[in-house]
Amino acid sequence: MVNTLKVLAAVVALLIIIGLGMLGKKLIRALIFKTAKTHSNESAVLEFITGAVTAGIAIAYYTSKQPVADAFMWTGIVIFFLGGILQLIARKQLYEEKTFEERLSASFAAAQTGLYSKIRHPNKSALLLMMLGFCLAMGSIWGLALTIILFFPSVLYRISQEERALLDKFGDRWMSYKDDTKKLIPGIL
Repeated sequence: MVNTLKVLAAVVALLIIIGLGMLGKKLIRALIFKTAKTHSNESAVLEFITGAVTAGIAIAYYTSKQPVADAFMWTGIVIFFLGGILQLIARKQLYEEKTFEERLSASFAAAQTGLYSKIRHPNKSALLLMMLGFCLAMGSIWGLALTIILFFPSVLYRISQEERALLDKFGDRWMSYKDDTKKLIPGIL
């Protein structure tokens, strides 16, 4: 029997190795730095709490039921891995010794390259993919439901807070960028 928790741990280790290859010693700093400074940390705390509850429920389901790895669970592992790769690419493109706001101030065009030329929040898209993949990998319908009911809205709330801060700071330049890009999914949302 395959233990998908161990497989996910191996995937996380692989993502760390890939991240070190992409970002080197700056990996931890790139993963924890904020993309936009909001007026309060309320949205970040909400996102963290809902993510922790969702992941906790998924792990509790997995450990209590010990489901046999099936195609959905393996698909979840792949989705989790792809979300992790997207997160690393987004952070690498965003993090160049400067915050997103500093890049916007210096040259708005510099902040609109790569993934950011198509979607405004690729790191949040990656986070959602990772959570969906994790819940699938755990075989947890409850985890998937909580991802949709609690986690996704908390991410959207955080995005709204970040975008409000960026609008306050950059005004028309931000609105123009916002009109040209989608929030999370290219061409859709």
